[in-house]
Amino acid sequence: MISILGESEAMKELGRRLRLHRLKQNLPQQRIAELVGVSLPTYRKIEAGVGTVEFRHVARALGVLGFSDALHDLIPEPQSDLKLSDLLAPERLKASPRNSK
Repeated sequence: MISILGESEAMKELGRRLRLHRLKQNLPQQRIAELVGVSLPTYRKIEAGVGTVEFRHVARALGVLGFSDALHDLIPEPQSDLKLSDLLAPERLKASPRNSK
């Protein structure tokens, strides 16, 4: 999201979507702020996309509005236990000299 929109635009879009989902659930900002554990002005900053809000508050707001699974899936688990050394070409062993008969 940030690579396409930029940090500020991404925060504003996230806030806009949170607001739409809050309104769809017919919940006032004050109630969400209470459930998140922040003041009303802080919650308003989240919906406004202000970048100075702590991530934990945004994460709580996502959870309160029913998006804890989406937050969990934001960064997927690594698919394998490969290490960088596993991906590099193995060191070649030198052939032993041939015995001449």
